[in-house]
Amino acid sequence: MPALYVLILIPLLFYIILPLIGAFRVRSVWRQFRLTMINASLFPICTYGEIIGDRKEGYFRFFGEIESIQSRKLLWVKNKNMTMTVKMEHCFVYLIPSEKKMNSQMPTKLSWNRVFSIAEGTAVYISGEVREEDGRLLFAGDRKNPLTVIIYDGEESSLLERSISCGRQKNEYWNFLTPWSIAIGGILSLVLLNMMIQANVPAEFLIGGILVAALPILPFLPPGLFFFFLYTAFWRRGRNCRADRDLIALPLRFEDRNIFAREYRHIRFGSGQPFMPVEPGYKVRGIHYPGKEKKTLWDHSLFGAEIQKESGSFIGRPLDPMKEFLLIEDEPRSLIMRSTAKAFLFEILAMTSILSALTINIWLIILIFQSL
Repeated sequence: MPALYVLILIPLLFYIILPLIGAFRVRSVWRQFRLTMINASLFPICTYGEIIGDRKEGYFRFFGEIESIQSRKLLWVKNKNMTMTVKMEHCFVYLIPSEKKMNSQMPTKLSWNRVFSIAEGTAVYISGEVREEDGRLLFAGDRKNPLTVIIYDGEESSLLERSISCGRQKNEYWNFLTPWSIAIGGILSLVLLNMMIQANVPAEFLIGGILVAALPILPFLPPGLFFFFLYTAFWRRGRNCRADRDLIALPLRFEDRNIFAREYRHIRFGSGQPFMPVEPGYKVRGIHYPGKEKKTLWDHSLFGAEIQKESGSFIGRPLDPMKEFLLIEDEPRSLIMRSTAKAFLFEILAMTSILSALTINIWLIILIFQSL
């Protein structure tokens, strides 16, 4: 009986509980990263007048490029208007994928202590507290509120979108705990199997020991391999649906915080709001269903800046690169609910697929042993 308990405990602890603990941890970490990016998008952008002229402290954003690394603690960054010092203690540096890869990749997260060199001119984004130390204003964080430092390629106008889209684990089950947990579980199961062979236990227990020892590789064996591929495809679709949900919700952060202003507008077509001309170049987001009739423009929401010119007012691209110039098909909150439901459905399908892969292969192994 003790052997039976151990046979149950090993897969339960090392293949389920510990990886799930890691999964919840990494999901929480990346959720905090996305929330930090969203909150920071509301900070003012550093200007020469505020930082150098008024010597104003507070929370700011900075878009620019690397100038130099002064020491292991200080980084100099610059843009067209100013140069800033960044105190890199307690910092992580994030490398954000390009726009083409934002749905399939995730950011690379590096401790500043592991960054030994950065090419001058590399595009960088920094957000966090600006405070005065030793008579000069600089970006500085602490353990509780570290700076956000992002190195990226491409347009700064897509940086927030890319960060929100890719800022999530590709597969939460495969996390920092999973390799160690599976390795330890595999070694323990092999040791247990060897002890069972030497003890001449009944065949049923021996088959159980073999199955537990082989459990980490069972999903990769045919015919269960087909369902493993389904699992990865469904999980990827679920991840993309969660990204769609967050991207659709992104411009609503101004509305949720009641900080919409004249210079940044949410136009609901068909709501009776005065019509204004719209500058071309906006992005379009929505969730499409096969066979669904295309909605008219009057069901859409437009987010953009109200721009005043001699010829009149129109909606165009905001000057702030983290404010969206965006057309959302259908009502945004309705799309968020649909995307959430689709993500949940794909996650259920993914879990069903991986369980099917395990069940089929376990059943075949049992049949093989019974035929011997």
